Amino acid sequence: MPGPRQPTDLVKANGRKHLSQAEEDERRDREVHVPPPDKAQPPRWLLKKFHREFTEIGEILRQAGLYTELDRDVLGQFLVARDRWLRADKLASAAIRDKDEKLAKEWTGVQASYFKQCRQCAEVMGLSISSRCRLVVPEVLANAAKEVDETDEFTRALRARQARAMGE
Repeated sequence: MPGPRQPTDLVKANGRKHLSQAEEDERRDREVHVPPPDKAQPPRWLLKKFHREFTEIGEILRQAGLYTELDRDVLGQFLVARDRWLRADKLASAAIRDKDEKLAKEWTGVQASYFKQCRQCAEVMGLSISSRCRLVVPEVLANAAKEVDETDEFTRALRARQARAMGE
């Protein structure tokens, strides 16, 4: 059984398959390309209290190439589900503290439901370590990112600072 379909650029970068120009063009025509936005803007329905965090997480995802305008609702749903999970957690903790088993059982059920929603959104957006590990970055592109012209004084100073910070 074949693996998941990979973008043409990734297939070419891996170097395991030779594509003729016609095959490459045909393959690219079937791919869906959504341009990344200039900045991550929250959806209109999202409460104002979530806007700052939405923008922060959205910018991190956008810079990593994991965010498009189509992902706005999922990121918003993640923030709402996480907030509701936190509230349910507080109420479940209070019920446990008060030794009210019936209420604690109800709130832990609600808490589990919101946690499941939160986890699903995080998986879809690449916010969890396991979902990021499924992202495939070809070795050629990773090596290209490492190649930097070290003749620039600013770059040398930056590299030295990074090495000191990493304890190297």
